[in-house]
Amino acid sequence: MMQTNTNTSWQEEQALNRYQLIAPLLDESLDTAKRIQLREDIAEKNDVSSRSLYRCESAYRKGGFTGLKPRIHEQRRSQKLPENFDVLLEQAIQLKREVPKRSINQIIYILELEGRVAPGILKRSTLERYLYKAGFGVRQMQMYHDSRQSSSKRFCKPHRMMLLQGDIKYGMKLPIGKNGAMVRTYLSSAIDDHSRYVIQSQFYDN
Repeated sequence: MMQTNTNTSWQEEQALNRYQLIAPLLDESLDTAKRIQLREDIAEKNDVSSRSLYRCESAYRKGGFTGLKPRIHEQRRSQKLPENFDVLLEQAIQLKREVPKRSINQIIYILELEGRVAPGILKRSTLERYLYKAGFGVRQMQMYHDSRQSSSKRFCKPHRMMLLQGDIKYGMKLPIGKNGAMVRTYLSSAIDDHSRYVIQSQFYDN
């Protein structure tokens, strides 16, 4: 069950990051030539191929936000990993999300300090590999940061209420489940693209 939650979290995060990259390309006012040039510029700045961006655009237009989510490929888990590795990975992702500049060694130190894993059990290379698969590698984090900055500056409608942008962020866990079980909350917000005015913002449990 925990593995499913972790997969869902990184799938949504990857989809959000992909959307940030292609957001400028979804402007319907762009003609074909401008869209091609803009796609090439985004590809060059973010070290991705134009073909990859085009596939993301097509996936979004066909399946919306869900179409941007990466597929899950089941893999055998090494028997050398701790039994609670899924929980550790979720905590590591949360620590990385809170402070993107945290190193793998710092994350392991925090997990050990909090008593979540015994010292020496969690290996740096292992956690680094799984964080990369989940979309939280060093290079990936920098790419996402740069793409957010470049896309937010470039993409802006000329008038109010021409476009509303939606985003979802992870909130705290609250004891609102069955028998007081802890449940992850999500903050869903809608913002006017031109004025950046928050039209609606609310927490949900799913």
